Amino acid sequence: MNTPALNDWLQIIGMVAIVASLAFVGLQLKQSQDIAIAAQYQARSDSLREQFSAILESDPGMRVIGTDLLADIRGRKDIPDTVKAWASNQPVEELAFRAVGAFISLKSYDNLYFQYQSGFLSEEAWDAMQVQLRQSLEDPRTWMRGSFEENPEIWRETYRSLIQDLLGESLLSSQ
Repeated sequence: MNTPALNDWLQIIGMVAIVASLAFVGLQLKQSQDIAIAAQYQARSDSLREQFSAILESDPGMRVIGTDLLADIRGRKDIPDTVKAWASNQPVEELAFRAVGAFISLKSYDNLYFQYQSGFLSEEAWDAMQVQLRQSLEDPRTWMRGSFEENPEIWRETYRSLIQDLLGESLLSSQ
């Protein structure tokens, strides 16, 4: 092979190598950005959990939340009288504990779903978590379904769709 042809081939190979390395760097940057976003989401979730843990440890905080919650339950026309009577016979701290616990659980599952969507949680792990989420939504003692249905718009759209799908499945399976 003559020298000009060899030189042309080496330049082509060099350009291909540069393009391939730039593509690799781009993929690394995308992955780093995805990891950073997932870490930020996890940090916000942890911060929220810490805030709620502080509330759970505060007797005055639990009384305020529980008292407000009881007043809300008593004032709503869509809540059956049997539920109102039950709530009226519970310590307000227990009502607050149930409400805060439901919100924390929903936020934790939202974080797990985000991690799954970002590729940081395996399909197998998410499937197991989804079973637990469905069971928790179906169990009235967790208050998770009511907490979600009270303010569905506060959740990420994809998570809201997931929960609505799970609730739809549970409604179908109970019929």
